[in-house]
Amino acid sequence: MCKCHITSKFERSRRQFLRTASLASMSGLAASPIMLGLNSMAAMAQSTGATDYRALVCVFLQGGNDGHGTVIATDSDSYDAFVQARSGAPGLAYPLDDLLPITLNTPQQGRTFALNPYLKGLQNLFNASRAAIVANTGTLIVPATKTQVDANSVPLPASLFSHFDQTAAWQAIAANGGSAEHVGWGGAVADLIESMNMNSNSMFTCISTAGIALFLAGQASFQLNVTPAGPIPIYGLSQPLFGQQAGSEALSQILSADETNLFAKEYGVVVNRSIQAQAMLASAMLPAGPGGVPNPPQYLDPTTKMLTDNPLAASLQTVARIIQGYSSLGVNRQIFYVQLGSFDTHDAQAATHATLLTQLGEALEYFDGLMVDAGLGNQVTSFTASDFGRTLTSNSDGTDHGWGSHHFVVGGAVQGHDMYGQYPVVGVDQANDVGEGRLIPTTSVDQYGGTLARWFGLSDSQIRQVFPNFANFGSSPYLGFMSQS
Repeated sequence: MCKCHITSKFERSRRQFLRTASLASMSGLAASPIMLGLNSMAAMAQSTGATDYRALVCVFLQGGNDGHGTVIATDSDSYDAFVQARSGAPGLAYPLDDLLPITLNTPQQGRTFALNPYLKGLQNLFNASRAAIVANTGTLIVPATKTQVDANSVPLPASLFSHFDQTAAWQAIAANGGSAEHVGWGGAVADLIESMNMNSNSMFTCISTAGIALFLAGQASFQLNVTPAGPIPIYGLSQPLFGQQAGSEALSQILSADETNLFAKEYGVVVNRSIQAQAMLASAMLPAGPGGVPNPPQYLDPTTKMLTDNPLAASLQTVARIIQGYSSLGVNRQIFYVQLGSFDTHDAQAATHATLLTQLGEALEYFDGLMVDAGLGNQVTSFTASDFGRTLTSNSDGTDHGWGSHHFVVGGAVQGHDMYGQYPVVGVDQANDVGEGRLIPTTSVDQYGGTLARWFGLSDSQIRQVFPNFANFGSSPYLGFMSQS
């Protein structure tokens, strides 16, 4: 490795280290080491007057959602091809009468569409003009045709059809298709929000309910991992250590001690920042249930025919509890990450997909209703993402890894009741198929994310900074599904 590269990497790390370490003055712990600084931070948050609040909520469908079976073309040629491709998999060639029809504001000549039978919640949002479909979206570096892909004559994302690599490509855009800096585009957007001083308290810009997410990783910003109780507390501080208050006091003194070693000092900054965040967020979050954010209704599992809890709705309730307390956190912009798993449906797809899509549709409808009731219906936008789509053809009991897929965007700022991008010709070996109905995307993740980022407040030049492939998709790559007012 050349010396200049080592120096550059060291300089970036040094700047980030010093920037983070500078928070030590804010988190300096004295007579009451855990609580000192909270009052001043709360006062700063209260003085923000966050009147231009906006939030993005990434709903990641982990495992690769079957887009072919999520948004279905129902004109006779398309539907017949769909049924033929899925005829070998029981339950995946949905009867036409079971599908949920939708009508687009901008008709596609000769095409009609419907949603999966288990997406009633999203059909309701779509018909209310609060949801839009972004068709055939996926990881791309430049536009690509089947001829170019077959000839390997255009740069392609690394390791197509790999869960790990395509999740990284979705969440962390880089010019070469990789993520060498391990920065997600949500985190990169947060870095710019911080540089514009749009949030007076950057501790609460990036929040995940699904553990540490690459999507939220930034150079200067940092992410909080939350549970329904708030940020995960440090054992021994949230309750007496070994059953003794003296044990907790001793631990507090250790954590707040002034260290001379830079690594120990930085570790102390991180720990004490987490303590402060936990205390502030626990105070700011609205309670769950009566008197706070209503609990999500149970859903009827289509497989067991029993009412059961919706894990995605529970995660979105936590997000709603944080959003509704934003005014005391000192934020104008927030980015959230939630996740629903088990979409890798090689087997038993009919039953698994039915359950997952029921959870997805009902959770998004529940969450959007919470935002409307809170007066934030136009200020919060949710959107789906996933590793990749799946094959049109079946493997007798499920589907295999694909590429492009169809996604949903939900909220009052969405130009809803419509579809954006090109819905592909349905069938195997058609113009966008690289094998078994694996779709070459016609809309890039850069365009999808860039359109969301512009609504969020980034300029054209900043969007090109976050999404280095954005300029490869025409002079105006925006997709038009977001209102700019």
